[in-house]
Amino acid sequence: MSRLALLALIVLCVVCLSQGSKDVCYLPIVEGNCSNRMSLWAFNITSRRCVRFYYSGCGGNANRFKYRLKCVFSCFKYRF
Repeated sequence: MSRLALLALIVLCVVCLSQGSKDVCYLPIVEGNCSNRMSLWAFNITSRRCVRFYYSGCGGNANRFKYRLKCVFSCFKYRF
């Protein structure tokens, strides 16, 4: 029984994580509302590409990545 429960937990985690990535990739690009300017990457759903933008350091949402490759790998399945 414990193997079945473990398998169910793993499947649930995979489903939840894949849904989370979709949500992040579909969020709008938001610069935030502070005065800093950090160059980050975000997924643009219209062009279906990772684009550079300037994040202010506070506010915004989870559609921001420090590295372009992280953005590409996180949102790759939504590019097509």
